[in-house]
Amino acid sequence: MLKKILYITGWVVLLGGVMSLLGFAEVKRNATLCKMVDIRIMQHDSDFYITPNEVRKLIEEQQGDVVGKSMDKINVHKIEQMLGNNPFIADAEVYATLDGNLEVRLVQKKPIVRIINNDDESFYIDSAGSIVPLSNNYAPKVLIVNGNINEPYSMYNTRNVKQMIHDTSVHSLLPGIYKLATYIRKNTFWNSQVTQVYIDTARDFCLVPRVGNQRIILGDTTNMEQKFNRLWVLYHNGLTATGKWNDYTTINLKFNHQIVCTKK
Repeated sequence: MLKKILYITGWVVLLGGVMSLLGFAEVKRNATLCKMVDIRIMQHDSDFYITPNEVRKLIEEQQGDVVGKSMDKINVHKIEQMLGNNPFIADAEVYATLDGNLEVRLVQKKPIVRIINNDDESFYIDSAGSIVPLSNNYAPKVLIVNGNINEPYSMYNTRNVKQMIHDTSVHSLLPGIYKLATYIRKNTFWNSQVTQVYIDTARDFCLVPRVGNQRIILGDTTNMEQKFNRLWVLYHNGLTATGKWNDYTTINLKFNHQIVCTKK
């Protein structure tokens, strides 16, 4: 019984010591003056959609000049929340160190497709389904989708397209565009071969190939993988074998279990 009491007492003392050390560290950090703001942005390529200088400016607009200010006067949570809501940023982490650094760690969003709508308005959809505006700093080389697209940026900029895919109440083209762009991007061959998608007046997705000058009608994204598999068979066993890449004006994949080609 005595050993049990000593055991519990030891843990209580240890826990109290840890809490005291944490409290001391928090007091010390709050009393420390901010010496520098260290901004690191993890990008998926070599360019920035939002630059460290732009991030620094956003912090200064919200908090004033933080360098030289005591850490308890800097609202770290508010900075993190503000940066996390930026349309170019996928994730934000902001924290203060005991030696006086304000550390800012950001992850950029990764656009996978650029939309150009009927009003010649452009925006991106990123890999997670978020709508992303154009950047003044960088234009990524991604799939372009244009044509009969009525969706304005202002109507969808706060929505996630990925979450709209299975929503039957949504009648937007954007979920289908996201689904198609994701599929093309993940396949090395199609990512190289399909350079653009045009949406015609029937709301059919028409692929623009890098090799060949056919109009490839995909239709919608129903049974999309099977459609691409049939196109691959045509490429591999038909066009490549015969070398007749430019004999057809149209390749239609809309119909189940078949391909309808129109000769010139």
